[in-house]
Amino acid sequence: MTQYALYREPTPLDSTAHRQLRLTGGPDLSVASRIHACFLAVAEFMPASREFVIAFVRDQVDGRAQVQPIVILGVSEGENLFVQAASGSPWEAAYVPAYLRRYPFWTATVEGLAAPAVMFDQWWKGFSTTQGERLYDDAGQPTARLNDVLGFLEQFDGEATRTLLACTRIAELELLREMSANATLPDGRTLTLGGFLVIDEKKLQDLPDAQVIELHRNGILSLIYAHLNSLGNLQTLAERKARRMGAAASAAN
Repeated sequence: MTQYALYREPTPLDSTAHRQLRLTGGPDLSVASRIHACFLAVAEFMPASREFVIAFVRDQVDGRAQVQPIVILGVSEGENLFVQAASGSPWEAAYVPAYLRRYPFWTATVEGLAAPAVMFDQWWKGFSTTQGERLYDDAGQPTARLNDVLGFLEQFDGEATRTLLACTRIAELELLREMSANATLPDGRTLTLGGFLVIDEKKLQDLPDAQVIELHRNGILSLIYAHLNSLGNLQTLAERKARRMGAAASAAN
């Protein structure tokens, strides 16, 4: 959903072509300034629910319709209210979703390759051939730095698979409904957020006991409650929007 807004020059990482490639710093979260939502793994629901609105969307995964969880980062397309690129600390939240932490790397299926390829964003300015930590040694073997990256990507992909399985079960039980929520800006205007899916609490309450027990035992019920609790952050999101609008108005005067 947000991959093409985040990664501008997708390139397969190659031990020969990129033997001299180096990393000069950590993740650059300012690159997320153009995305208003991103994927969230179920393992992240608890910490993310304290600051973000967690919702669900219907998307295509490997050509199949699938439900995925997301964190909402802005109320308009191309807007991230948690990124302030002009400040010394561009990310304005305690928690950073793993989807963003893995930048500038990710894995993808590439035609002609049997296994998923490790990709990197060649556009990112944090790469160098003269400074920073090398990704490959002189023999073309991954360095400790690259092994750390590969380990994180493997963990992320495993959590993504687990997340899609959980969402499949939620969809099978028909617990989702279209989201339409309002929040009031300080000046009295109403901010409407839609286009997402949320758990229908009435349908959840009406589930047979056996299915509730199943959801409890497989951990999905706690994820549902974390999601429902996160919806209380909508007003906080509206306040962020108001501050951004106020700052823009001040800069224009």
